[in-house]
Amino acid sequence: MARRTRAASPILGAVAATIEAESRALVTDSGFRHTFEVPVASVDADPDQPRRAFDLAGLQQLAVTMEEQGQLQPILVRRHPNERGRWMIIAGERRWRAAQSLGWRSMLAMEHDGDPEVAALLENLQRVDLTVIEEARGIRRLLDTKGWTQSQAAEALGRSKGDVSAVLGILSLPAGFLDDVLTSELDIPRNVLVELARVKDGAQLARLTALARAGRLTVRELRIERDGAGEASDARPRPAGQAVRFSTTVLDRLAHRLSELRAAGRAVTAEDRAKLERLRAEIDALLA
Repeated sequence: MARRTRAASPILGAVAATIEAESRALVTDSGFRHTFEVPVASVDADPDQPRRAFDLAGLQQLAVTMEEQGQLQPILVRRHPNERGRWMIIAGERRWRAAQSLGWRSMLAMEHDGDPEVAALLENLQRVDLTVIEEARGIRRLLDTKGWTQSQAAEALGRSKGDVSAVLGILSLPAGFLDDVLTSELDIPRNVLVELARVKDGAQLARLTALARAGRLTVRELRIERDGAGEASDARPRPAGQAVRFSTTVLDRLAHRLSELRAAGRAVTAEDRAKLERLRAEIDALLA
């Protein structure tokens, strides 16, 4: 005996169709990206991401926080370009590493289909523990791979062109010196690195870099050394009859520098002595 099929209710059919249409419109028209659970084992780190150094103590602390409070922010991923079913991290590698250390099978993720390099750099730039050298190398990679100008990079990153230029200037410092800063062997503030990169004289840069390695270089001392030399070299003959403005700013800087050298017990060479005697003669003549 044939089994009788039950006719579908026209009312239920209409309700189901309405719900399906509304839910489809809700998902399709939403401007928000949605999270999903991704197997931790199916995720790979991006070898080209800006961050290079991972602090083990910081990762352990992050793992403790995630174990106690859960994953508060999803990682940003894109589909792996070569392996189907796998994902590559755009941003959030520290969270992924912490999840691995906790033995998690899955974690929250969000797919990003835009420019992965820009997204990774933007996400990392929002973190306070990204070093200025990682930041500079990340921006440099954007310029090289995208063919961008500094103005385009500044616009994409929401930064001023001057700030981007100052950060990129750090890359002109000696590579070995930058590697030591990156590996935290040298704790040199960002503003000191920016000012140090503006020194153009090779001998002066070598001397200041040595002071920075010894932890004895501040922005104030750097500017005194750099600008003092610059003002002397920029002196130009004045037209006859033009008044000469007298400023003690340079003298203050010079006196401070000489006091530091004397306190450090620096030996005075014959060349130094000749210059100092000339300076003393000029001061004596001015005072007379």
